[in-house]
Amino acid sequence: MAISRFESEQYTSEAFVESVGAILFRLSLRQVCVLHLLKRDEYVPAKGRRNCEESRQNAAMREIVEETGFQCRLVHLNMSTRAPPSVETEQLRDEARLYTAICEPFTLQLRRLGKDDIKLIWWYIAAIDEDQPFMENLQEKDKFAVEFYSYTEAVERLTFQMDREMVQKAIVIVTNTYGN
Repeated sequence: MAISRFESEQYTSEAFVESVGAILFRLSLRQVCVLHLLKRDEYVPAKGRRNCEESRQNAAMREIVEETGFQCRLVHLNMSTRAPPSVETEQLRDEARLYTAICEPFTLQLRRLGKDDIKLIWWYIAAIDEDQPFMENLQEKDKFAVEFYSYTEAVERLTFQMDREMVQKAIVIVTNTYGN
């Protein structure tokens, strides 16, 4: 039996969970949303588990609304990805290419939950629909506070270094797409 030339791991559905989140921007004020988890006094971006048969994009939108109360949209961005274009006209090398106006995850985090369990977290970039009313979520109010910070303050406020690096990357992508 042949062995793959690539280092590989395989997980069945009982061993992994998928979460989806989005870095939520208030573009008009150049701010980023950060959740303050009150019980643990941690500052994190909004995310949650993807439901069975739910698309990643729909899960990201649902989680943002549930956790922040803000209607939002996933934004189309100028960014690099190794994914091939939506219409392949030729066989392309597996390498990062810059695309304009795409709506794809910009980060994938893998968290080891135990010896044989993992969590995959797909991250998108979203913007508040500033014309829509705030939908206060009373269920979650005792769990976390929704706070907005300038780009620099948001990065500094986040508790975990990995989140800081990810939000900084999102800011760069948004700035490169929409300008200062």
